[in-house]
This record gives sequence, structure tokens and C-alpha cells, in this order.
Amino acid sequence: MKELARNIGVVVMLIGVAILVIPFLTGATNNTNLIIGLILVIEGLLGHIYVNNMKKGSLVSNILWAVILLVIPFAIFFVSKRMAYSNEEIAAYN
Repeated sequence: MKELARNIGVVVMLIGVAILVIPFLTGATNNTNLIIGLILVIEGLLGHIYVNNMKKGSLVSNILWAVILLVIPFAIFFVSKRMAYSNEEIAAYN
């Protein structure tokens, strides 16, 4: 479970890539598929950076990440970060 929590950003990116590839292979591409796939790929990349950033972070930095990642995906990545690393691991890095 810890490994899945650490790699949740990669999973989101792969879902975004699937949303981009499947309509391309079927020949049914439209702008909606492209926008949704692009957003998921970018969210996955930023989420992976956030989850694997070992710094504890302050309230201001968490608010900034929430704005960057949008609010709902931030909650998913925040919970994943808490599941992936214990307080001792984060404290050892800081």
C-alpha cells in the first residue's frame, strides 16, 4: 500500500495517457478528450512531485500546492503522502 501511495501520481498520469491514446486508436478524438487527458497528465506529474517531496511543508505551502493541484486532487495526494511516509521519515529528512 505504501508503494501505491508513493506512485499515485504515476497512476494518474497513466490514466491520462489512456484517455489520450484510446480515442486516438479508435479515431474518435475531440477537444474534450484532449483537455481531460492533458489535465490528468499534468496533475499526475505535479502530484508525484508533491507526494515524493520529503519536506513537511507549512500551511502556506500546502495552500499553494492546493491551488496548483486544484482542491480535490490535492486532497488525494495529501492523503497519499501521509500514507506513504511516516512522521519519523519526514522528520529525519527535515
